[in-house]
Amino acid sequence: MLNDAYTVTEITRIIKAQLEVPALSRIWVVGEISSLSSSQAGHIYFSLKDENGTVLPCTFFANFARSLDFQLENGSKIYAFGMITVYDKRGSYQLNVMKVVPSGEGELALKLKQLKEKLQKEGLFDENHKKPVPAIPDKIGLITSPKGAAIRDFMRMIQTAPMLSVMLFPASVQGAGAAASIIRGIEILDKSPDVDVIVITRGGGSEEDLFCFNDELLARTIFDCETPIVSAIGHEKDTPISDLVADLRLPTPTAAGRHFAENVQGLMFQLQKLRDSLATAMLRQRDRNPDFTRFSMLTDRLQDQLLRFLPEREQQLDTLANSLITGINRNLEARETRFQNLEKRLHPAHMRERVAVFEKQLQGISGQLTAAIAGKTERLEQRLHALTRTLNAVNPLNVLDRGFTASFSKDGKKLLRSVTDIRPGDTVNTRFVDGFALCHVLYTEKKEPE
Repeated sequence: MLNDAYTVTEITRIIKAQLEVPALSRIWVVGEISSLSSSQAGHIYFSLKDENGTVLPCTFFANFARSLDFQLENGSKIYAFGMITVYDKRGSYQLNVMKVVPSGEGELALKLKQLKEKLQKEGLFDENHKKPVPAIPDKIGLITSPKGAAIRDFMRMIQTAPMLSVMLFPASVQGAGAAASIIRGIEILDKSPDVDVIVITRGGGSEEDLFCFNDELLARTIFDCETPIVSAIGHEKDTPISDLVADLRLPTPTAAGRHFAENVQGLMFQLQKLRDSLATAMLRQRDRNPDFTRFSMLTDRLQDQLLRFLPEREQQLDTLANSLITGINRNLEARETRFQNLEKRLHPAHMRERVAVFEKQLQGISGQLTAAIAGKTERLEQRLHALTRTLNAVNPLNVLDRGFTASFSKDGKKLLRSVTDIRPGDTVNTRFVDGFALCHVLYTEKKEPE
């Protein structure tokens, strides 16, 4: 039996293994300070005792004690955070302290920490539970004080995107009853069929001012809300629970307003780029149209003939060409005006769907324009062919080609229509189909009418 006896060290090791477990590795302990002392190395030693007189030795090592921002005193009540360990040399257990807060502040901080840990374990902060926030909502439900700076900052940004609509629920955002007021706002706006997103916001303030946003019932209301919620609380230090539960957290009311306004401005920029690309594509389609190119070549050839023989026809051809170009430009301008009207009729609630419809309409317009250009070109070609036949009919070269000649004055400017236009000794310019000859008049005789 004596051979089975434990040594003191063995007993201490067994106790150490039983006490140094995860459940006692990160705990808060409240008590009154006694036996306070410190070492030259900066370590602080004290005991915590409760109203029953039970004492717990504590060691506050220097690397943790440096963060202490108030003076420890015997008799003061504190909250100490640390782990339970066993000191082998004495065989006693103690609390190795990592953080200390005064009783008044510590009680509030401890409750908040415990609430955060509780909600986190339940999954209220998990990303996979967060709902997507619409980039461009039909209507924004805003919960804030109607008299605070937060609503002015938020609306100042929203006004840069007039398409956005806001429904305000005036709520108390500070003091007793604030959490209940915000909860009421969430419940009412969540039932509104045209509210796509709810924004809870207020400006900065002390921890006491913002404590209503750490309310457990408010956190659960945010989590259970079917409408996506944005929390934009202007805090400086600790993050309120409403930020952690919300589907999207933004730092300030201004940032919340800017978030939605910039989404609208980005979409309008994309629409402008789409319109510019469409206009460029339509002009390129016009220029690459083979019928249009062929028509230009025919126009050039006909213009050369008209310049040589019938100068007055040139003006008519220019008029036709200008009419065609004007018609094409007018058609393009009409399509662009129609596009602009469609753009003005866009509404945020149906913007994405209407953009898709608009793209289909543009494709149809492009096909109609191509068909219109082809039809216009065909009609003009027919008219050109008719003009060409008319020109050929009156073309004097066609007469000369049949063996006839025409006589002009020596300088070739005046057509000689009668024998009385010349006298013996004159020089006459005689035109053939393939050239001319200068002839000397030896004799003239006028034929008497029969």
